[in-house]
Amino acid sequence: MQMSEHERSDRVKLNALIWVAYHLEAASIVERYVAKAVEELKCRGHKAVVCRDLESVLASVPDADIMLCWRILPEVFAKASRLRWIQFGSAGIDHTLFPELIQSDVILTTLSGIHRTPVAEHVMALMLAMSHRLDIAIKQQCERVYDRLPISTEADELCGKTVGILGLGKIGEEIARLCSAFGMRVIGTKQNIEKPIQYVEKVFSPSEMDIVLAESDYIVLVLPLTHRSVGLIGRREIEMMKTGARIVNVARGAMIDTTALIDALNSGRIAGAALDVFDVEPLPADSPLYDAPNVIITPHVAGANPKYAERAFEIFRANLHAFESGGSMINVFDRSRGY
Repeated sequence: MQMSEHERSDRVKLNALIWVAYHLEAASIVERYVAKAVEELKCRGHKAVVCRDLESVLASVPDADIMLCWRILPEVFAKASRLRWIQFGSAGIDHTLFPELIQSDVILTTLSGIHRTPVAEHVMALMLAMSHRLDIAIKQQCERVYDRLPISTEADELCGKTVGILGLGKIGEEIARLCSAFGMRVIGTKQNIEKPIQYVEKVFSPSEMDIVLAESDYIVLVLPLTHRSVGLIGRREIEMMKTGARIVNVARGAMIDTTALIDALNSGRIAGAALDVFDVEPLPADSPLYDAPNVIITPHVAGANPKYAERAFEIFRANLHAFESGGSMINVFDRSRGY
C-alpha cells in the first residue's frame, strides 16, 4: 500500500547503510536482496547508501541509524555513533561478534530460519549418499570403473535407523520431519525440553547429549556456535557413539575435533562423516580430511538456494516496519544465549 504524503512526512527519516563487500561471492542473489531492500527503504521515505569497500563504509557509518550487512568490524562500529539496529544477512553471526558490539544496546537481528528447507534437504542428501554409498559410485565414475561389489556389500537404508539431531531449532525440526518420512526414529537435544516437538520421539537437554550419542546411527549437528558448542564432539564423545555410526555437520567446523574425527574414521570406529563446514575455510588442499576414508565434503553450501533474496527481504521488510513502529522484531539476537 502506498503511503500518503502526510504519512511520509510524519515518519522518522532513517539513514540506512548497506554493506555488501563481504558477500560478493554470491553476487547475483545478494544484489537482488540489496535492490529490494533499497527500494523498500526509499519507498518508506528513508535514505539508503550502498557501500562496497571499507573506506566508503567508514565515511558513511557515522550518519547511519540502521545497517544491513554480513559482517561489522570493530573499527566500523566505533564510528557508528547513531546506529540503533543491524540486520545481518546470515542466520548465524558468531563470525562477527566482539565485546563492544555485544555490550552495546544496538538491536541485532539475523536471518535465522531462512535456510530451513535447503539445509534440511542437504542433510538428507548427505545421509542418503552415505547409506547408499554414492560416494563410492561417484569415485568409480570418475575413474571409469564399473564394479557393483563394494557398493552392494556396504549399502544400507535409513528406514529403521535412529537419527540424533543436536540442535532442534527451526532447521533441526525440518530435518526431523524429513527423517520421520523416511521411517527413521528421531531424537535430539534442545535447550528447552518442556515443549514436545512434532516428529521427535524424545527431546533431551544438552547435558544429556551422551544418551543421544549412544543411541543414534546418525548424528546431525545443526546448532549455533557458542562458547558451549566449541569442541562439542571430541574423542570422548566419539567413543560414546555407536560403532559404525555416521556424523553429519552442517553447523560450524569448530564443533568437531577434526583430528579425533579422522582417527575414528581411519580406525573404523565410525563408518562415515559428511561435512559441509570446517574449522578453517576454505578447506586447505593439504587437509588430511581429503584422504580420510568414507568422508563426503561439500564446500559450505548447505544453505545455498535461489530463494535466498526473497526470503531475506521478507525478514528485513518485517523488521523495518516493526522498527519504525516500535513493534516486535523477528530473529532478535539473544545476547544471553549467544544466538
